[in-house]
Amino acid sequence: MVTMMVCIPGRREAESFERLSRKLFAYLSEEEFSLHCFFTLQEAWKFLETGALLDMACIGVTGREEIALLRRIRKQYAKAQLLLVADASVSPMEYLTPDVRAASLLLYPYEAEQKERIVHGFLKSCLEEHAHGGLLNQAQDVLVLENREGRTVIPFCQIYYIEVRERKIFIRIRNKEYSRYDSMEHMLSRLPEIFVRCHRSFAFNMQHLERVRLSENAVYLEHGMVVPLSRSYKSAVKECMHGRFAAGMRGERVPG
Repeated sequence: MVTMMVCIPGRREAESFERLSRKLFAYLSEEEFSLHCFFTLQEAWKFLETGALLDMACIGVTGREEIALLRRIRKQYAKAQLLLVADASVSPMEYLTPDVRAASLLLYPYEAEQKERIVHGFLKSCLEEHAHGGLLNQAQDVLVLENREGRTVIPFCQIYYIEVRERKIFIRIRNKEYSRYDSMEHMLSRLPEIFVRCHRSFAFNMQHLERVRLSENAVYLEHGMVVPLSRSYKSAVKECMHGRFAAGMRGERVPG
């Protein structure tokens, strides 16, 4: 399964990119293809908040609001490939940046032939990378939960914290909570090192960390979320914070 999002201002143009992408993908690959098409930023933001998987996106750039969306996509989906359809009024300095990392660019105004050539090259390159495991690797980048209701796939980057409560593990994403019977120790063994235990019953994702208040015994995360910090885990959290700061001083990419 390869998943793509198209977000272009205006229904007619957005649907034009959707039709072209479907046609070219069918020509290039026999893989299952899921494409989500939006013509407003609000719809695109709502899609990202669901935590759905995303391998590539085609985004129309007419101002800073779209650039904010691009940065969110890059933060949320580190391996997603991005095709930008940019207006000449927007300086390339705004979007040709490390926190966007676009794979391909189409500038307004464009001819139909140029549009097809750029989209074709973009999809072909993405599929080649996908074939070599360069796109989203579910075994490494997501948590898979299976229960009677079916199978739920949660990207690690969408998880804010996990909590043990009532003999169950609760997995908190932006606007939803999932639960399953499990232990904290076993769940942490399935999660990457960006998850740091801060309490007997809590572990948080460093990618969403805003600040740690030792005097308040609290860890503050994005969007107003707060988890407790117990005395026995303070030293471990301080070590992680020190490592995060040191990596930033060396110019390395750090979570959040």
